[in-house]
Amino acid sequence: MNATDTPVTLTGERADLIALLERHRGFLLRTADGLTEEQGRTASTVSALTIGSLLKHVADTEEQWFRFALEGAGAFGGWTENVDWDAVDAAEDADEWEDTRFVLAEHESLDFLRARIEQVAARSEEILRTADLDTSHDLPVAPWFEAGARWSVRRVAIHMIAEISQHSGHADIIREAIDGQKTMG
Repeated sequence: MNATDTPVTLTGERADLIALLERHRGFLLRTADGLTEEQGRTASTVSALTIGSLLKHVADTEEQWFRFALEGAGAFGGWTENVDWDAVDAAEDADEWEDTRFVLAEHESLDFLRARIEQVAARSEEILRTADLDTSHDLPVAPWFEAGARWSVRRVAIHMIAEISQHSGHADIIREAIDGQKTMG
């Protein structure tokens, strides 16, 4: 921005979408406040999920969905129309692939994951500030997507609000089991 530019204050729908994403990301990030690295990697319930793995998953998922908002189904990589989903379900390593999305690498500390979420959030906000909210793309072909459905940029933002909210609740339960701390109520 140069001296003659004035900041643009958003109002209405765009401002609401950005504010809700920020609010629910904040709930999720608060679940990690004050945790040690060991606690951030602790699966404190019957689930294998940890607060760190949820931070990773939310960052990866938000990044991918907002790429979809701009690029379409190609943002999801190799799985498109030509995947044999029955073969994927039958594969011995299908569960292993699913689990790797939540496995933390050594370098993925809580600070690293917080910074990653903030980086992804900045890109999402930029997209929501500038993109046509009505632009839509066909969803990839997959058993969990409605056949022939299209999602708009707006729908992606709403989906991410729900996704982040759901995982914030998961993280809150995990945190409470670690040290009794409740971050959402």
